Amino acid sequence: MKLLIVDNQPIRRGAQMFAQHFKDYLNLNGHTCKRVFLYNTAGESSVLPIDENDILLDGRKSNPLEVFPSVQPKICRELAAAITEYSPDVVLLNGARAVKYGGITKWRYYRGEAPFVVRIIDSVAYWNTSKLRQWYSRNVITPRIDGAVGVGKKALQDYRDLYAYRGPGTAIPRAFDFDGFRQTESKEQVRSRLGIKKDDKIVLFLGNITRQKRPDRFLKVFSDVCGIVSGSKAWIVGDGVLREQTESMASDLGVSDKVTFWGYQSDVEPFITASDVLFISSDTEGVPGIALEAQYLEKPVVTTDAGDVAMVVRHGISGFVCSKEDEEGLGNNIAELLKRPDLAAEMGRQGKVYVTSNFNLADISDKYLSFFQLVIENRKNSLQTYDG
Repeated sequence: MKLLIVDNQPIRRGAQMFAQHFKDYLNLNGHTCKRVFLYNTAGESSVLPIDENDILLDGRKSNPLEVFPSVQPKICRELAAAITEYSPDVVLLNGARAVKYGGITKWRYYRGEAPFVVRIIDSVAYWNTSKLRQWYSRNVITPRIDGAVGVGKKALQDYRDLYAYRGPGTAIPRAFDFDGFRQTESKEQVRSRLGIKKDDKIVLFLGNITRQKRPDRFLKVFSDVCGIVSGSKAWIVGDGVLREQTESMASDLGVSDKVTFWGYQSDVEPFITASDVLFISSDTEGVPGIALEAQYLEKPVVTTDAGDVAMVVRHGISGFVCSKEDEEGLGNNIAELLKRPDLAAEMGRQGKVYVTSNFNLADISDKYLSFFQLVIENRKNSLQTYDG
């Protein structure tokens, strides 16, 4: 199969990392895949390398046309030309802006036959609260979509409900690239290298310090944990617009001496390895890659019930899943794992078994290819439907 992936930017985010691994797997296994990126990486600190056959358009998110009419016509024309020249069997739109540009391009600029499939990486109901933007997506973008893949059933259902999408759809979780984690150092070795005490109890935040990740919830819960488990420490690995605010909050809560801000890290494996518990405090998630990574490295996960996270973290088996509002429950579960290393180790082992069995790249890629084939056939006869 010949696939073109349309993506926002070549940056190290979950959606883009999956697309890179998916592309590499296809190209190594008898298929052909390339990517088109809509925006340049000005101002980004976590840039992915661009392969020779990839195309980087020079769109800028700061362009006033992004506000009205919400797209840059020049990008649409260039995207249409790239699709036409490559002549793929399927175009995969990876992320919200890619969906927007893909829909407009197909409506006004592209005259080929390739079906356009969206990949829904999170809840559109959370991100799109504007009635005008919802109407625009429902009536202009969605009618040009030939297939929809949600990273989980909730993500897919939110897309159907909000945008009245009635076409072929399925839920396929994010895959995990096992080769990206070599496990060359033990927990003790990483801690020694970083100058961390052997008996510190480390709760890990890993991701962008932004609104949806709720670093404020992370700190509130961690502050409670400190009152239950002595030696508790928090590591915040990542960066974002709320970093300064989060640092101030740690001071206000009286835990700044227990919280280390590591900033953005291109290699997160050592931080996962040296931690005791991963805490996902988000309001919204798709299928978070950090949960897959932590469990693969045999770390238990405590998480809110955001999005489709329960597809990854099995409550009581590989971690704990609590209501977003139940901060006391989140804290108690974290404290229990910190106090019971035997339970943490067993949950970590169970998590690794589950991840390696259910989120391997080969199986997930095959599911995508099967769905793409169905979308191609559906577009040909306009009769067959699918809802996996």
